[in-house]
Formats: sequence, C-alpha cells, structure tokens
Amino acid sequence: MFARWLKRNFQLYKKLAALLFLLFLLPLHLAAQRAGNITVDRFEETAGRGLIVYSNPEGVRVFIDEIEYGTTPLILENLQHGEFQIRLTREGYKDRSFDITLFSTSRLTVSIIMEEERGFVEISVDRDSGNTEHLLFNPQIIISGYTETCIPVLHENKATVNLPTGFRNIRARAFGWEDISVSVLVTEADTASVNILMKPAAFKIANLTQSRRRFNPLNSNNLGITIYRFEVSAPGSGVLKILNTDKEEVYKTNIENFDTWAQQVSWNGRDSNGNLLPQGIYTVLIEASQNSSEVSVMTLETEIDYSTRIIPLSIESGISGLTFAPMPHVLPQGSYQLTAGVQIGKFLQPQNINNDTTDSYSLPFDINMRVAPFKKLELSTSLNINPYLDNETQTGWSISGSTKYNIINNSLISFAIAASYSWADRAGEPPLSPGRGVGLYIPLSFDLTNFSIVLCPAAFWHGPEGLIPALLLSAGALYNGSWFNTGLSIRCELNFTNETINQKYLTGLEINLFPPPSNFVFSLQTGIINQNQSIGFYSGIKIGIIN
Repeated sequence: MFARWLKRNFQLYKKLAALLFLLFLLPLHLAAQRAGNITVDRFEETAGRGLIVYSNPEGVRVFIDEIEYGTTPLILENLQHGEFQIRLTREGYKDRSFDITLFSTSRLTVSIIMEEERGFVEISVDRDSGNTEHLLFNPQIIISGYTETCIPVLHENKATVNLPTGFRNIRARAFGWEDISVSVLVTEADTASVNILMKPAAFKIANLTQSRRRFNPLNSNNLGITIYRFEVSAPGSGVLKILNTDKEEVYKTNIENFDTWAQQVSWNGRDSNGNLLPQGIYTVLIEASQNSSEVSVMTLETEIDYSTRIIPLSIESGISGLTFAPMPHVLPQGSYQLTAGVQIGKFLQPQNINNDTTDSYSLPFDINMRVAPFKKLELSTSLNINPYLDNETQTGWSISGSTKYNIINNSLISFAIAASYSWADRAGEPPLSPGRGVGLYIPLSFDLTNFSIVLCPAAFWHGPEGLIPALLLSAGALYNGSWFNTGLSIRCELNFTNETINQKYLTGLEINLFPPPSNFVFSLQTGIINQNQSIGFYSGIKIGIIN
C-alpha cells in the first residue's frame, strides 16, 4: 500500500521539493546581503538602475561626492549615471573611500567590510603586598562591551589583548580574591598598560536557591530530588543539614573543597540512613567556613509532598492521561512536558466528518505540550498534521487546547474537572481524538501504590453537526515504575446525532520510558479501533522531555 502511494505521488512530491528548494534559496539570497553575511568587498552589476550600498556592520554613513545620502543599507534608484566618489564612515571604524561608475543600463550593488580601529592593551595582574603566596592565584579578565567571556591570564600573570578603540572597562577575577575593575583608553597609536593588584577576599556565602521548593521523592531520577545552589567567595568547605518540624537533624552531608564560586548539593528526601522521610516542611541549613574559622549559615525551607507526582502522560484524548482515558493528575506548579511523535495505521474517519464508516491509511504527526502555571492547574496544547497515504489530495491539520483543575489529590483517590477545544480542517482531525468540538471531562482515579485505575465520563459537542453531545466513556489502568510506566485504556464513543446510536470503540496500549539520569521520555503506542464492524489499527513512537 505504501509503495503504491509513494510511486503514484513521486512526480508531485518531486515538483513540490523543487519548489521548496527555490523558496529556501530565495531568503538565503536576500539574507546574503545582510551585514553579518558580508565577508569580502563585492561590486556587482545587476538588472535595473541606481546604486545599492551594504556594509558590515550596518549603520555606516554614506557620502557621495562629499554629500551625505544616509546610512547603510542604502538604496538609491534615481541616482544618475556617471562617475562618483564614495566615502563610508562610522565611529570606531576606519573610513573607506573608493570610486564607482554607474551606467544607465544596470544597477551597481556594493558590499563593503568596515575595518575596526583597534589598539593593544598590556594587562598585568598580581597579588597585592602581604603574606599571600600560599593562596591559589588563577586570575581571569573580562572586557566589558567587548566580550563577557573570561580570558585566563596564563604567562607570568600577564596578557596582551587587541581591543576596539575607546574607553574599555577591564575586570579581573580570581577565586578567593576580590574583583577589581579599571578603565583604560584604547588607541591605535599607543599600547596602553594596565597593572592590577588583587587582595584576598573575605570568606562568605550568598544566593542560596533550590531547584524544587516542593518535591516528591518517589518521582523518578532527577524528578525526585531537589538541588541547592549557592555561591562562595573563597576556598573552604561546608555541610548540608536537614531539620524536621521539631528541629531535629534528619539528614547531613559534607560539601568538600570549594574550588570555584558556584556550588551545589542535592537531597533526595531521605534521612541519613536512606529511609524515606514523612510528608511535611523541612528546614535546610547550609553551613560553610574557611579553615574552621567563623561559620556562615544560610537557611530556607523545602516541602516533601507525596501528592506532587510527575508522571509522563499522553494528550491523545485532548486531556493529559492515558491514550484514551484522561487522568485527574496534574503536573506540579512550574513543571512541563513536551513531546513529539508520529503514528502510522489504518484509521477510521471521525464520525462528524462522515456518518458512514470509512477508513484511511495515514501518517499523523503531532507536537504536544502540557504545563502547570499554577498549583493544581494544568494547561495543554497539541498541533497535529495528518497526511493520508491513500489519497494524495488529503493532508489536513488541527490544533487543540485544554485546561484541567485537580480538586482532590491524596494517596488513594484523585478527582478533577477538565475542558477541551479542538479545531481542524475537514481532513485534519487527529484520528485518536474525539474530533472537532468542545469537551467536558470528569476524570477520576483510584491510586494503589504503583497502580492507578482510571474512569472518565465526558460529554463532547461535535461542531457544527448539532447541539446533542456525544457521550464518551473511558477507563484504563496504569502501572508506575521507577523509570517507566505502562498503561491500557479504552474509550467508547456514543454519538446520538443519527436515528441510530453510532458507536465507536478505541483500545490502546502504551509504554513510557524515562531512564535516569536524563529527563527524556520515550513512548511506544499501539491499539485497535472498532466502529460499525470496521476495524482499524495503529502504532506510534514519540520522544520528549519532562521537568
């Protein structure tokens, strides 16, 4: 089937590929004249008349016979033919002057590279006077307005840099030493000299943050930990302590040998013996010192919440969950999941497109995203492109969005309300979704350790067929492992728009793999569709990230 479709459509796709190639070359040709793409001086005659001046960088003042005409890029269509002297000037760059001849039968396009005015600066960085020879000294310099990348000062703590002319701010950094900034005037004529003396920095810690203020230690790999990040000014060591609500120490770990400014340490919600700690709010202490001197302390709070389950789910039904059974679980606030994938199979046409059961081989591709901007609230959206393999004229697309609010979420039961809206052109409805229209859902799940049993009744108004909603009855079961979950789901669609009730049954099996330590999710899907004694089937693969 696929081979016949490919052979029948080869010429069509060949022409389409040629057109796309030309469309691809057009913006490249236009972009080639932009400042960043001019690498050599060019003088080109083309059809038309007048003069066009490009430069790298742009914004260069253009003088023609010492009369200013504007700044680059400059287009002069009404300039008369003849000989002219061009001068280009911009502050911080050397002037460029050249002669041109314009003809009445052609247009001259000029692309010019402007050369920066630059000078040299010799920089010397050394220790200030005092007993500091025992301290590690690896200075770096940062040139403001030129580059924010640290430049190491290697040979005898000296460096010579070539910089654009003008005033430049030079900042010297070294771990364990105070930052020093100086200003220097760079000129073409002379080499400037800068001598910087650095003093040892007082030990301090600052800017303590955490990746997750509330987390669930039962979530897999990186999703089940929180990372504490902070900054130190000098070498030293520290310790992370976790206290419960009674101010009792339940966890402690050492943070050894500070050798750079940025530090981090993680906690997995367990005590010092590796046992899971109970749900609640814990006090976090970061204690740090240098050479066992005065201890600096920073504190914050972290909450363990076993209800904040981060579970990779699909959005095939318009609401996140199993393939055909929306679930009440939502992501924790600030988390998101992004997936993309492709399916192939024999799909049955949605009922609201054709009341008679028809089937088509197609290759739908979709991009899905779910995000939790607020606590207990999740938003999701999906873009679907649906090319039909047995009909060369049919390729449709659709877009949908949904919102879900979790009302109850405890260790035994979860309950939510949700709504979705989907728009599609006539051939673009996602084959596994209920179709175009508006849906109202009431997902419910019973959670038993690693298992979840899901039920979800829903009403779906297909547009623009009528005001009588279709009834969607969904059920499923999900098993959650440490690095994978797998589920089986089924949906029965009862459409009351005809004299007889039109029934459709969809069954799907899926598995989501999220191996540590990455946040990637790999999904496999397969299933069967049954409508009016017609059978369809599909398989698919997806990849995404969850955080």
